[in-house]
Amino acid sequence: MVSVVINIVIALASMAAWLSIMLGTGDDLQLARHGWRSLKYYTVLSNLFSGAVSAAYAFHLLAGATPGLWLLTLKLAAAAVVMVTFLVTAALLVPVYGAKSMYQGGNFWLHLVLPLLAVADIMLFVPVKTLPIWSTLAPVVFTALYAIGYLRPVLKYGAEHDGHMYDFYGFLRWGKDKIWLVAAAILLLTWLLALALYLFN
Repeated sequence: MVSVVINIVIALASMAAWLSIMLGTGDDLQLARHGWRSLKYYTVLSNLFSGAVSAAYAFHLLAGATPGLWLLTLKLAAAAVVMVTFLVTAALLVPVYGAKSMYQGGNFWLHLVLPLLAVADIMLFVPVKTLPIWSTLAPVVFTALYAIGYLRPVLKYGAEHDGHMYDFYGFLRWGKDKIWLVAAAILLLTWLLALALYLFN
């Protein structure tokens, strides 16, 4: 029953936090973009993905059904990708923008509360050890698809072009020749997080 509550909270709060940012009803944060442009952020997409997976998982539990391997794989993937958001925010964004900017309004939930809830659910209640170890690659696919969508315009136009900011995560600060190394490091981080959640379940 605790897992049901956690998953319902994740599902509802992820949507509410995103709507707060999209509609501009919350705090105006440095890394927020109102309207549909908010969907360009990995934080938003990963948390909405986690919310959708949590909704499906809670429905299965309430219906008395045993979650299949596909749903357990998605739960593991969702927890890993929101933990990428959690760690990148804490390690890279807070030192630049400050904790107040990163942990207020909708981003308080997206950057902090919901990732921790997702991990707690995986560690305490979700039987991911029943999965084959290759399932830890699922979140890497999610992150890779995002990386492709992000890097294509960055490599084509650079950091900014015609008043439009493309490299809003600042990948080019390490140099265009190293952008693939940065992307590879993030993919590796995603897999290591998934592997850790799997092994220590």
